Amino acid sequence: MNKLIKTSILSLTLLLVQGCVAFSTDETFKGFTESSVITTSVKARLARTNGLDSLRISVSTYNGDILLSGFVPTQEQKDLAGKVANNTEGVTKVYNNIEVLQ
Repeated sequence: MNKLIKTSILSLTLLLVQGCVAFSTDETFKGFTESSVITTSVKARLARTNGLDSLRISVSTYNGDILLSGFVPTQEQKDLAGKVANNTEGVTKVYNNIEVLQ
């Protein structure tokens, strides 16, 4: 039970402190909340992906559209991040602006 409470508090905190999601005047609170959930899901999936340096990737969401940005060492990692984001529930489109370091 204690673990469930801690997990719930952590999840809620992640949603409330989500700094990578911009709140726009034309996005409803429900849309903002859904965007936060999608952002958290994409970040979690990127973190669990083997061969991907997810700490160098930023994720922003607006109405189901994902913006990926940051830096990775290879084109394969950029492509993998885009594929992972695109295959996440709730994502409607991915803009992959990740830069490959040479």
